Amino acid sequence: MRPPTLLIHYGTYQPLWQQPGLIQVGPQIADGPDSLSLTELSVAGLRNALRQRGWASKGVLLQYTDPFLIRAAPMQGIRQWPGPRLLACGDLHHGPDPIGTLQQYCTAEPHDAVLLTFNPALLQDVQRRLPMPVRCFAPTFFRYPAAAPSPAPHLELLHVGSLGPHHPSRRELVEALVRRKQIPFRHATTSSADEAARLYAQHALVLNVPLNQDLNHRLFEVMAAGVPQMIFGDRSLLGDNSPLANRPDLFWASSIDKLETLVQRLFADPSKLKSIPVAPPPYWDLKALLKAALVP
Repeated sequence: MRPPTLLIHYGTYQPLWQQPGLIQVGPQIADGPDSLSLTELSVAGLRNALRQRGWASKGVLLQYTDPFLIRAAPMQGIRQWPGPRLLACGDLHHGPDPIGTLQQYCTAEPHDAVLLTFNPALLQDVQRRLPMPVRCFAPTFFRYPAAAPSPAPHLELLHVGSLGPHHPSRRELVEALVRRKQIPFRHATTSSADEAARLYAQHALVLNVPLNQDLNHRLFEVMAAGVPQMIFGDRSLLGDNSPLANRPDLFWASSIDKLETLVQRLFADPSKLKSIPVAPPPYWDLKALLKAALVP
C-alpha cells in the first residue's frame, strides 16, 4: 500500500474528488475514514491532527490554494513535512500582482513543485518567476457532476453564473445579448454544481465567459454534462500543446458579433449540433498526476 496523499483545501469534503489513497484535510472538513479536520493551518498542526488519529506523517502533501487565500490564511511550516510537497494554485487573477503573491509565498514556504489548476496561458510567466518546476494539468484532481443530455434540449444559449460587481465584463456581455435579441438566450444562477449540471443538460449550447486568463471550472462542468459550449475568449487560454485544443464541442468567439453569428449557424441545424460528440473532461488519475507534477 503506497503512502497517502493529503489534499489540504479550504472547502467542505468533496465526494467526487475521492480517489484511492486520497485524504481530504481542512478547516471545514470533519474527521472520517478518508478525511481529517485541521484547526491549525500549519504542518505542525497537521502532524498533530494525524497523530491524534493514529496516522503517520507521511505521503504527499498536496496543498490547494490561491493568491487570495495565500494572503488571508497561508499554510505555514511547509519545510517541516517529511515527504513530497506539492502546491496546486488556482485563481491567478485574485488581487494585485497574484503571481507575485505566489512567488513570495513559495520563497517563504518552499514546495517541491507547483501545479496551476486552470491557467495554462500563464504557465510560462509563472515558470519564469518560480525556482521549482511549474506545470499545468487541468483539471488536476477536480471532478464534476455528470448528467445525461436531454433528447430534446432547449434551443437556447444558456449562461450560468454570477453577474455581481466582481464580474463586470461578464455582466456587460450578458446584458448586451439580452438587449440585442439576436439569438435565443437565457441567463440563470444555481446554488450547486449538481443543479448546474442538470440545467446544462437541458440546453443545446452553453455560454462560457472565462475571466482573467482562467479556463475556469465551467469549462469542465459543461463537458461533464455532455453539452457543447461557446467560449467567449481566445484559444490562447488553452496554452501550448493543450489536450483540449481539438475538441469538437468547444466553439470560440472573441466578439459579440462573431458569437451571435456562430450561434445562429449552429442553431440553424439542431440535429447536427446535437450530434457533436462531447467527451468527458480529461480527468487525471491521482498517481499519474503526482508522478507528472513531481518530475524534477
